[in-house]
Amino acid sequence: MDHDPPRGELAGGAVAGAAGGIRQRLGRGWLVAGFGVAWLASQTAILVLLSPIAPELWRLQTRVATAEETLRVLQDWEARGVLGAYRAHFVLDDFHWLLYAGFFTALLCRLVEACRVPRRWNFVLALPLVSGLLDVAENALQQRFIASPGFPNVVDPLPLLSLLASGGKWLLVAGYASLAGVLLLRLATGRRRSAPAG
Repeated sequence: MDHDPPRGELAGGAVAGAAGGIRQRLGRGWLVAGFGVAWLASQTAILVLLSPIAPELWRLQTRVATAEETLRVLQDWEARGVLGAYRAHFVLDDFHWLLYAGFFTALLCRLVEACRVPRRWNFVLALPLVSGLLDVAENALQQRFIASPGFPNVVDPLPLLSLLASGGKWLLVAGYASLAGVLLLRLATGRRRSAPAG
């Protein structure tokens, strides 16, 4: 006599199936290509806009944690006439996170599906979104800093919060970009091994 499977097994199978479906839908080649091209175009434009302040901006994002240090950087940019470049880049940067989060989410979905990574690792697919939200928080704080003449909104501990958001963003980006590289290498290696000898 046949028995119906337990409800827990049915639910687990449904969740696993839905997870696999999401990976297949979001990992389509046209999504990877579309987000990739848009991200690269946006990234190039942002780099051009920020070229006058690139070294100082990297320091601001990764090392500056106090109001005193932040004011020193912003006042220097203002004196040199390059603060406008920083302001202008937010026109693109406010939406840039959607592009890189979309690209890496689609790419990771495609790679984990192709490499048959177990469903329990699906949480990594959310990391690009988390990094994007940290980027939004960082941008909101930085735009608050430069919103008014004299920078009265640059007060502790807001620069520290901006630094933490930026640091978290870059750590996540490094993590999932490295993971994508490992999966690409694994996929390429597997294909070479399975290719018939000439």
